[in-house]
Amino acid sequence: MPKDNSNELFYLVDDDDNAIGSVKRAEAHRSNSIKHRSIFILLFNDRDELLLQKRSQGKDTFPGFWTVSTSGHVAYGQSYDEAARRELQEEIGLNLPLERLQKIYVKEEREFAFIYRGFFTDEVKINFDQDEVSEVRWVALEKLAEFIKENDLTPSALTVLNLIHPEKK
Repeated sequence: MPKDNSNELFYLVDDDDNAIGSVKRAEAHRSNSIKHRSIFILLFNDRDELLLQKRSQGKDTFPGFWTVSTSGHVAYGQSYDEAARRELQEEIGLNLPLERLQKIYVKEEREFAFIYRGFFTDEVKINFDQDEVSEVRWVALEKLAEFIKENDLTPSALTVLNLIHPEKK
């Protein structure tokens, strides 16, 4: 998989997530007003652990930051569900059933996003794309707050993880 393509087309959406055109990746990430679409996938195993990934240094946004199991943009012409399946395959080489959890708006990144959940068994092998991901790690849910405090996470990952595991104040 090549490094991020700055000419890749995303959906350009309005304040209600209605598609109003397309926008190039580079423009969507440069602008403070352009809204687009993304997906986030949370993969859990039977030991109450969540798979997190560290973004490669070649990523155009937040290189070297930790994020959820899989994340990515909805390419122009794709549905949210199609994008989720594509990103799961591209980033960590998996084809698993996914359940839609909820739709959110990530203000920091101007993205409407669906969060998906999947379950993982030890028989399934993770084969991550090193152009996309530099490392993967299973984190026990009971240690998630500690992991968040000790590592740099993308703003969207913080938003998503706070929804599923709000920090105790």
